[in-house]
Amino acid sequence: MIFEQFINISTIVLNLAGLMVSLFQYVRKPRKPWIYAIVFALSNLLSNYYWGIYVLVMGDDPNVSSMFAYFGWNVAFFILPFVLYFMRTEEEKRFFSPLCLIPIPINLYQLKLYLAYGGIFNNIWQNFFATLAICMSINSIVFYIKNRRKNARVPYVSYAVAFYITMEYTAWTASCFDWPSEFTNPYNYASFLDMLCYVLIPFAICKTYLAMDREDEDVVDRRRQNTFAPIYCVIVFILGAGGYLLALWMKRTLTANVGSVGKDSDPYIIIAIMLFVISVVIVLFSAAIVFVVNLMQKSEESKKFREEMFVAERSNTAKSEFLANMSHEIRTPINAVLGMNEMILKESLKARDDLPEEREEIRAVLSDICNYSGNIDSAGKSLLAIINDILDFSKIEAGRLELIDKEYELSSVLNDVSNMIVFKAADKDIEFEVDVEDSTPDGLYGDEIRVRQIITNLLNNAVKYTDKGYVRLSVFSRKHVGGEAENMIDLVARVEDSGIGIKKEDLGKLFNKFERVDLEKNSTVEGAGLGLAITKSLTDMMGGRISAESEYGKGSTFTVVMPQKIVSDEPIGDFKAKFEKSILSLKAEEETFSAPDTCILIVDDTKMNLTVAKGLLKDTDIDIDTALSGKEAIVLAERKKYDIILMDQRMPEMNGAEAMKRIRENGGINKDTPFICLTADAVAGARDKYLAEGFDDYLTKPIDSHELKEMIAGFLSDDKIINKKAERKLQENIQPEEKNLKLFDDKAAGAYGEDKDMYEELLDSYVLESESKIPSIEKYYREHNWRNYGAVVHALKSTSKMIGATDLSQIAARLEAAADAGDLGTIYSEHEPMLDLYKKVIGSIRAHKGDTLSGGKVTGNGVILEFAPKNDK
Repeated sequence: MIFEQFINISTIVLNLAGLMVSLFQYVRKPRKPWIYAIVFALSNLLSNYYWGIYVLVMGDDPNVSSMFAYFGWNVAFFILPFVLYFMRTEEEKRFFSPLCLIPIPINLYQLKLYLAYGGIFNNIWQNFFATLAICMSINSIVFYIKNRRKNARVPYVSYAVAFYITMEYTAWTASCFDWPSEFTNPYNYASFLDMLCYVLIPFAICKTYLAMDREDEDVVDRRRQNTFAPIYCVIVFILGAGGYLLALWMKRTLTANVGSVGKDSDPYIIIAIMLFVISVVIVLFSAAIVFVVNLMQKSEESKKFREEMFVAERSNTAKSEFLANMSHEIRTPINAVLGMNEMILKESLKARDDLPEEREEIRAVLSDICNYSGNIDSAGKSLLAIINDILDFSKIEAGRLELIDKEYELSSVLNDVSNMIVFKAADKDIEFEVDVEDSTPDGLYGDEIRVRQIITNLLNNAVKYTDKGYVRLSVFSRKHVGGEAENMIDLVARVEDSGIGIKKEDLGKLFNKFERVDLEKNSTVEGAGLGLAITKSLTDMMGGRISAESEYGKGSTFTVVMPQKIVSDEPIGDFKAKFEKSILSLKAEEETFSAPDTCILIVDDTKMNLTVAKGLLKDTDIDIDTALSGKEAIVLAERKKYDIILMDQRMPEMNGAEAMKRIRENGGINKDTPFICLTADAVAGARDKYLAEGFDDYLTKPIDSHELKEMIAGFLSDDKIINKKAERKLQENIQPEEKNLKLFDDKAAGAYGEDKDMYEELLDSYVLESESKIPSIEKYYREHNWRNYGAVVHALKSTSKMIGATDLSQIAARLEAAADAGDLGTIYSEHEPMLDLYKKVIGSIRAHKGDTLSGGKVTGNGVILEFAPKNDK
């Protein structure tokens, strides 16, 4: 009996411990599974307390009805399946394994064995819900075993419940047999392990929530939580201890008067009922705490809801203002684009239908068109900048923007940024100054693109809000000291301006999203109000900081600090002098390459996009085919081999990815052709998405001409690309050899003896042939088509020799050999002299023939027969 009493007391203590864990967890973070855990613990306490205290006081089991005795335990078994259900994942709820049915026949046997004890209803009730709970637990455990490699969640609660039910069945079964002593009775040991589950189940719920990474904020503040815990513990202790003391007193009183009680009645049943009532009081007190916590939760949620409503209303107001501002900002450049385009159309049609006769008038018309086009370019870039800001901030808000660190040269970044800003400042007649500390390291490691974006945003803002005076960029570095930080610097960029400044009350709003300060004064300034918010977000991502100082009406200073690694200690040097020199050397952009032997296919469902793409590649001499749909592209790809196919992604009926796959799957001549995806999809991850679909590269719209040409050049072999800069440099360095070239050999006419008429006919044919040969030579030279160029000068070599134009024939022979060998130096040096001599020979023949030039007798294929004069050795 001593061992049993120890177990009963331990059961009450652990039951209370499990209840308090569940209750305090619920107070901290109210969740539905904790409600079921609290009800489970309270139900067990309802029966455990009065049963355990009665046994402790009376030394025997209470003699009450089974329904009364087992009420709390019955409720606890009913609750267990609900605890399991709400702790399962959706995948677990849909999963079923026949293995979970194994306990059913075993439990039916146990029910038959135990039916004589504890009442029929209680046995059936407890057996049914205990069986349901262990079947659900086994099902979850089997699901985990099958899916643990797929990172399935560990079913801690199912393990705890399965252990609890197993110990319950062991205790029930053991109680059906007689045992020599309480120390050999398995019932006591099973009960001891069973009571551990009162703490084990709440622990399993905690463990499950930790595995789910659900660390929600506390609903009830910590101060109130710390108040609940001691009050509850004190009151429960008073009730529990008070019940025990009251039971002892009642036992003594009843024992003293036991003689006056009838033989057929149990005088001590009142003790069991009293203890049951105290159990109910503890349960009701615990339920009251749950009720109070719920009220507090609702109050907190209501308070939060009101705060969120206020924030939402303020946010909606800000967004409404932002959208109104964006409507203006977007419509302004669009109106400029449409208006300027209308002017271009008007001027172009006017010039086409009534072309001015004077050169200067034509120049004036073209000058106007160029101005209109420049306005379109400026408006388009403004619109694109606004859209890019919105997209960038969307990526930052969604957490999809990542820093991509790599090695870069700071001087290159500063040069590019300064080159862009210097012209913007010049347009507003603002002085732009650059001051870079000479000792600043040039070789750094960080996100070059974002460093460039941060500095550009600050400079753009300074220029936008400055109407006169200056904008100054100062860059210097501060080296970190100590440990691993030795190779780190704080790169500091400071942008000062003499602009309109910022009011003190507006300084705190500068880095807010959708915020533009002093709108009344700055209503004409373009922008989305996102530039500084993006700049701050990027700076924070780098672990840096940004600050602003300003005096309203006198100017502002923005300072940004960006931690960067040092790759090279080589200092940047006198950047200001280098930059000024680079500005002076800037020239108009020229095409860097041509590829006359290249053929590409551009596919887009919008004709204007095709026109733009063709126009951007016009000066590269590339042969371009176009298609307006994926189906049309497939047909063209079956007929002709292309070096590159540029494919729009979003097209009706068949998108670009599907068209590309069909072309490749057909196994035709373009199965290995590189495909470049053209798309307006510029969100984070788009590039990886299209490369995964099979595209070789990715280009966003609107298409940047530099990126387009650079990408195409990257996919072409070296023999297809002609470097125009190299050609120009080669031509500039070649000095043509001065010669006293003769038009005809002195014995040219005599070479044909008495057959003078034949010689005259040859001259006629030679002149007639030149009308097509000279344009062909010029065309193939311009296109760098050296194969056809060599074939034409080969024919010129032979025919010139036939009529006695020996020097011309020799130059043509050298050019033929140079074309075959790819000797561009010889071609560039002798092409023009050859053409000049050729034209002089033709002019001489025309002068000789005069009115008698008849066109000569030409062979059937339209060319002079290639044979040498009779005396040619």
